[in-house]
Amino acid sequence: MDNFLADLQSWQIFYATVAAASATLTGLLFVSLSLNRERLKGVQSETVVGMARRTFANFLYVLMVSLVFLVPHQLPISLTVALLVLGITRGAGLLREASVLRKAPASRRDYRTLFREIGLPAVASIGLILVAIYVAFGKTDAMYGLVIVIAALLGNACWNAWLLLMEE
Repeated sequence: MDNFLADLQSWQIFYATVAAASATLTGLLFVSLSLNRERLKGVQSETVVGMARRTFANFLYVLMVSLVFLVPHQLPISLTVALLVLGITRGAGLLREASVLRKAPASRRDYRTLFREIGLPAVASIGLILVAIYVAFGKTDAMYGLVIVIAALLGNACWNAWLLLMEE
């Protein structure tokens, strides 16, 4: 138990930094969307709103994972449950988004777009679930795997935010 708390505490500066960055980037996403409000009402508004929703979800999940790691005196089971809930919830949301994208015009269904908007976040969700399972069995080294999950979600969200700001 003491090893778990020590391991968890060693990650708190990292996750505090990630939480602050994610919250800041979420605010910038809102600014970006505010500056481009006409795109939210245009011909491709459904596509733009969907991308904005997925981008917001990625930032939000990074923030939520970070906040879970900042809870003081946490037990392994509470971290496991929180990570499982976040991973499963994000996965369910991605299934809903995939069904929406499946109905999108063919130009929006190219492999790169599908990988960026559904595939990469899905892999991150699976990674989150796997880390939760490893933590449940006392394998705290698995927390290093969350760095990849965080990087994938933040990278994806930042790229989508850039596209929302710059693409016509």
